[in-house]
Amino acid sequence: MDDEFNIDDFLGDPDFERKMEEYREQMIHEAILDNFNNIKNNGISPWHLRHMSLEEITQLKETFQYMTKHFIDLEEYEKCAVLAAEVTKLEDIIEKV
Repeated sequence: MDDEFNIDDFLGDPDFERKMEEYREQMIHEAILDNFNNIKNNGISPWHLRHMSLEEITQLKETFQYMTKHFIDLEEYEKCAVLAAEVTKLEDIIEKV
């Protein structure tokens, strides 16, 4: 059978690593865009934020920072403004807890 998958055929391809990196970057971009669209359409629930642990809040802030950097790199500053508003909401709630 010549149709069998052989990983060695791909690992020997000089473009394989580049293609995999492009695929990885595209998957990250799509995940960030999906998260952004959910945030833009639904916002972050203040009730949910008040019930998050400190570790979860820290991870959420890191996610916002990662997403913001991604959009800055793409010069999509209007998306950064949406995220900044949600970070402000997050910080306001943290202060009240």
